[in-house]
Amino acid sequence: MNDLFEGPAVSEQPEDERQLSRAQKRALREARRRAAKRRRRALVAVVLSLAVLGGIGYVVWDRGGDFFSGLNPLSRDEAAQDFPGPGTGSVQVTVAQGATGTAIGQALLDANVVASVPAFVSAYTANPAAGSIQPGTYTLREEMPAARAVEFLLDTGNRSDFLVDQRPGYTVATTVTKLSEVTGIPEADFETAMADVAATGLPAEAGGSYEGWLAPKQYQFGEDTAPTEMIAEMVAGTVATLDELEVPAAERQRVLTEASIVQQESGNISAEDQALVAGIINKRMKIGMRLQMDSTIHYLVGTSADATTTSDQRAIDSPYNTYLNTGLPPTAIAAPSRTSIEAVLNAPETDYLYFVTVNPDTGETKFAETNDEHNVNRREYQAWLDARQ
Repeated sequence: MNDLFEGPAVSEQPEDERQLSRAQKRALREARRRAAKRRRRALVAVVLSLAVLGGIGYVVWDRGGDFFSGLNPLSRDEAAQDFPGPGTGSVQVTVAQGATGTAIGQALLDANVVASVPAFVSAYTANPAAGSIQPGTYTLREEMPAARAVEFLLDTGNRSDFLVDQRPGYTVATTVTKLSEVTGIPEADFETAMADVAATGLPAEAGGSYEGWLAPKQYQFGEDTAPTEMIAEMVAGTVATLDELEVPAAERQRVLTEASIVQQESGNISAEDQALVAGIINKRMKIGMRLQMDSTIHYLVGTSADATTTSDQRAIDSPYNTYLNTGLPPTAIAAPSRTSIEAVLNAPETDYLYFVTVNPDTGETKFAETNDEHNVNRREYQAWLDARQ
C-alpha cells in the first residue's frame, strides 16, 4: 500500500524520543528523511499523472506552487527575506544598460544592499516608476529595505557617475566646458589631455584638431575616469561611425568638415533636405563658387549659428571665412551627427545653388537655382524672424 497520505513511516516510535541513544536518534531521523523523500516523489508522480490524464496543468502550477517551492533549499518566506532597514554605510552599485529588475536585484544582493532578489523584484514590481531607473552607478546603503533601494535608484541625486550630453553642433570649446561643468575637472586638464593625440587615439588625418571628431551622444563616465579616457571615448565613437560607413581614411577629414557645415546650416531639417544641402556645397565647390556659409563665420567669431551675419563679420580675414575663400575651411566647425555625415556621403547632384530654412520651427527649407529666387525665400525667412520680435 502506498504511504503517500499516511502518517510517519516509522510507527514503532517511543513515546519519549529523549530515551533513545544518539545512534537510535540518528537512525530515526534518517528513516524519517527517506520516508519524506518517498512521499515527495510519489506526490510528484501523482500530480504529473493527473496533469497528463486530466489536462489540469493549470491546477498543478497554480495550486501546487506551495509544494514545489517547498522543494527549494529556501522556503518562499526565506527566499523573499528583506532587511528592516534603514541601512548603514555606503556602497556603489552599477545598473547595467538594459538590466531587468531581477538583474538589478542580483547586483544589489551581491553588494549586500538587499537581503534577497525576490524581495527586490517584488518592490520593483510594486513601484510604477521603477521602469524609469536609468543605467549608471549609484551610491546606496548596505542592508536596506528593498522598497527603499528602489527609491534610491529612482533618485538621480544618488548617482555617483557623470552623465555628459555631447550634442550635434557642439564645438570642442563647448564640449570641454560641458565636461568641466559636469565632472568638476578643470578645463585646463582636458586641454592637456588633448595635447597627447596618441593617448586619445586622434587619427593622423585629423591633423591634430579634435573639431568634428568628438562623437555626439550621452556619455556615462565614472568618478575615476580621467580626461584622457573621456576624450578617447568620444574620438573612438567618431572613428567607429566612419568605419561603419566605410569612409576611407584619406576622405575622413573632408567628410567631417563638410558634414559639420551641413549640421550647422541644416541640423533640424529632414535627412533628404540635408543631403540636398550637401549637394549644393559640392556644386558650389565644383564650379569654383565661394561657399558663403554663415555657419563658418559664426564659428570664427564664436556666435550662435543662424542664417545671418553682418558685413563686418563677413570681411574678417580668416581661412574659416567662406565668403572670402573658396573651398572648405581647414577643419570641421562642430560635431556632426551621423545623419549629417550620411548626407555628405549620399549627396545628390543638383542644379540648386541656394537654400534657406524659412521656418526653423518646422524645418521647412526652400531651394533656389538663382539668386533672385533665393532672395524671395530669404524674405520669407525674414518675415518669420520679424513675427517673433
